Amino acid sequence: MSTPDGHSESAASPPPGAVPPVPVFDAIVVYNPAAVPAQPGPPRAENPAPPGPPPAAPPQPGPAVIPAQAGPPAAETPARPGYPAIPAQPGPPPAESVPHGVPAQWRSPLAGSAPIPDDYPFPRLPQFDSVPAAWYGPPPPPPPRKRRGRTAVVVLAVFAALAAATAVAVYPVLTGRDADATAAPAETGPPPSPAPNALSYERVPWIRYQIDAALQAQAAALLAGDENGFLAPVAEGSTELTRDLRRRFETLRAMQVTGWSEEMIGAPTPVTGQGGRDEWRVVVDLRHCFVVPGCTVDGLRAETRWIETPAQGLRMVAFAPSEPEENGPRPWEVTNLTVAVGARTIVGVTPKYAKRLPELQKQAEAAALLADRYVRGDAGPVDRYRIFMADGKEWQRWYGGEDLEWAAGFAVPTGEARLDVVLNLSEMAEDYIDDTLRHELAHVATLRAAGYSDDDDFWWLIEGIADYVDELGVPVTEYEEAELVARYADEVDMKTGVVVPPPDANTEDWQVAARYGVGYYAVRRISERFGEPAMLAFFDAVVRDGKSLKDAAPLTLGKDWDDVNRDCLAYLKEVT
Repeated sequence: MSTPDGHSESAASPPPGAVPPVPVFDAIVVYNPAAVPAQPGPPRAENPAPPGPPPAAPPQPGPAVIPAQAGPPAAETPARPGYPAIPAQPGPPPAESVPHGVPAQWRSPLAGSAPIPDDYPFPRLPQFDSVPAAWYGPPPPPPPRKRRGRTAVVVLAVFAALAAATAVAVYPVLTGRDADATAAPAETGPPPSPAPNALSYERVPWIRYQIDAALQAQAAALLAGDENGFLAPVAEGSTELTRDLRRRFETLRAMQVTGWSEEMIGAPTPVTGQGGRDEWRVVVDLRHCFVVPGCTVDGLRAETRWIETPAQGLRMVAFAPSEPEENGPRPWEVTNLTVAVGARTIVGVTPKYAKRLPELQKQAEAAALLADRYVRGDAGPVDRYRIFMADGKEWQRWYGGEDLEWAAGFAVPTGEARLDVVLNLSEMAEDYIDDTLRHELAHVATLRAAGYSDDDDFWWLIEGIADYVDELGVPVTEYEEAELVARYADEVDMKTGVVVPPPDANTEDWQVAARYGVGYYAVRRISERFGEPAMLAFFDAVVRDGKSLKDAAPLTLGKDWDDVNRDCLAYLKEVT
């Protein structure tokens, strides 16, 4: 993550008539949704027709095109296989055995609802060992110092837990929601309509079929560019939901969504909604990707609510954004973004920064071309680097929010082989944007689909390689944090050498910056002494393959770790 100045993470019997609950579980195109004129076709309606096959979308007028940026063509990423179905569920139990009420400890994003329990009827994402909620980056030294036309920046990458909010180990797999969290099995045909006096669990098959049909039609409408079809499931009078979904539609279309499905997870659950009305709660897996046809989709869980209407059947009354446990909400869920899509990046900005988007997009494209040189692992090329520019309000909301006063950027995992990047432009000098982008996109390139070991021994290596990429071509004598690193070496007992601990909330600002500098000097020294390919192999062995420093050094560098560590420490003391 970067700094504001650019420095670089007991159940009673139910009353008669009560409903028993049921278990659940390339050119750069600048697109400003707010400026797009209304499309020809039928007028928008607050109460559209029931879901059905979406009408053919009329040709969309093309947005303005900025000259293409130089760079390699984007490589397509193969699609992932389908998701395994949940094993067949047992039939409904006798009415007297159906539990009543919902355990209070289950969280929920919507009032009055029951959150998804850990294993009901299938487990949530596996709990990974030790995933850090954040790796904190250094604050700027006062006052900021200049050097040959550019300013150094030390950035923080935030690797928030996707399934556990503890500190990093195994990379959480979001794509497809994992084998243990698959969507409900497909129906083979419409179930019979339930009798008027049917109990809740007897109505579930019919309810599920109707909602699933509406979700599939909504997804198809998004891909077809049919806004009215996308809004069709919304209940009459749901003005706020209509507005939110219209904004989401426009943003996703601006991001050139090419993969999108809305798959039910588990079965609908009867809940009590606003004003005591009966509602059905449905958790949906939003499988999505952008720009590249056949791109690998990432999953994202969100909660929806539905009501039964006499004339229109099941209608949607709520579509909540994803929760922080999912590294949500995502910018495209909650913000009206202006978007530019280039050869290597998707850049979205809040309305405040829309006029700066063309220049920001050029900066992002340049940083992406550099990061492409350091893509690690076997996940293939990055299809597009996703970068979002926040103002202060959105900085506190996107991806669960970030409240560090000195932080100005972070990289956050959103899929098995994907990290999104966020910059807080409200707290960042324009001189630091290039550095921040280079550092953060280096995290994306080097950490995609990586596995992490359960210790802090490699924090310096992760941040060091990101600063190494940012500082390419800069003489070692011009690294801006040199004075702070020298002070750190003088005042702190570096008995572990360059294996400095990650900073925390109590670490002094100058020490935070210095620890990033230690990582930079160590990575640079390893590259100079053994060659960049050997340095990258060492990085892969430790960060991606989970080997200890002592095991990785002889395998990749031909020296024992103690020798490498001593040499790196002596180097940083010499050059600072």
